[in-house]
Amino acid sequence: MSKKDIILKAENISKQYRLGTVGTGTLSHDLNRWWHAIRGKEDPYLKVGETNDRSSKGNSDYVWALQDINFEVNRGEVLGIIGKNGAGKSTLLKILSKVTAPTTGVIKSRGRIASLLEVGTGFNPELTGRENIYLNGAILGMTKKEITSKLDEIIAFSGCERYIDTPTKRYSSGMTVRLAFAVAAFLEPEILVVDEVLAV
Repeated sequence: MSKKDIILKAENISKQYRLGTVGTGTLSHDLNRWWHAIRGKEDPYLKVGETNDRSSKGNSDYVWALQDINFEVNRGEVLGIIGKNGAGKSTLLKILSKVTAPTTGVIKSRGRIASLLEVGTGFNPELTGRENIYLNGAILGMTKKEITSKLDEIIAFSGCERYIDTPTKRYSSGMTVRLAFAVAAFLEPEILVVDEVLAV
């Protein structure tokens, strides 16, 4: 296949976390990283850390959820990511969806990326089902015009027509998930990233 057929490319993707903290955890670490960056040197904390292995007690506060991941996806291909719990599957999908940034490496893509990482994320219980369709559709990357043109189909597919103008806080959990999935089912992105939530 030609280079034009490549719609998604991951180059040297790595993600490091520091256990027990948000970000790097200390001002001294942040200053150290900044000082190395302005001098054009490598981040000093990239040399520390251990592979994420939940079965053993580690010695480092730094854990590599992913290390040096490389792949290409061509137009029309389907790629499955398989691994045990804690292997970094969801972390990789979050990086692909731009929910989180990689520690090293870059993602190159052509076209709109939509993600179904958690069905129902972004639903507001105070809003009606109809309002939540617009809200969730916008979060998933649809334009208002796209949502309006597909609104009747989304409502019919969800099976919640009778309750569509009722706040979703009065919906059962099953109805909420059906409505959220109906919105996602009418996405038309070039790249769709789906986590294991659909297996549920």
